[in-house]
Amino acid sequence: MRRTPTAVAAALLAAAPLLAGCTGDPGTPTTPAVTRPETEVALPILVDAGKATTPYPTSTVTLAVGQRFGVKGVDSMTAWTWALTSTGDGAVLRQGPDVVIDPCGGGTGCSPGIDQTFTALAPGTTTLTWEFQDRGACPPSPAPHPTPRCGEVTKSIQVTVH
Repeated sequence: MRRTPTAVAAALLAAAPLLAGCTGDPGTPTTPAVTRPETEVALPILVDAGKATTPYPTSTVTLAVGQRFGVKGVDSMTAWTWALTSTGDGAVLRQGPDVVIDPCGGGTGCSPGIDQTFTALAPGTTTLTWEFQDRGACPPSPAPHPTPRCGEVTKSIQVTVH
């Protein structure tokens, strides 16, 4: 069977999106082509949170029904992390997929930047809360925190949907 140059070009164009995600390392995740939300709130950086001793001030976000927002953080490869401990009212807000916004490119020890995304479903007000955790010293929530400072550093975001 003889392939025409047009058929070969069409086949290559069809395969291009699949090949673009290949990194040569089968263990490296690819970044999905997902649009970042227009509104973002950043969690405090891990180094600063590790030095904090009290909760951070609550941030506020106002959205229209159907609008999305993102909570910017990192997918930490260290012992430190921000863990979402209160997802708020599911009738007002729905958590969506995490979106990689700052990929590592396969670098060892890198913590990729992510947006945890949320979509406004219905009018109301709800609060999301993250807890700073030292996975090396503190058990995961909601286990009791026997170690001093475990569970004391939090960041909340109050979301109002109109």
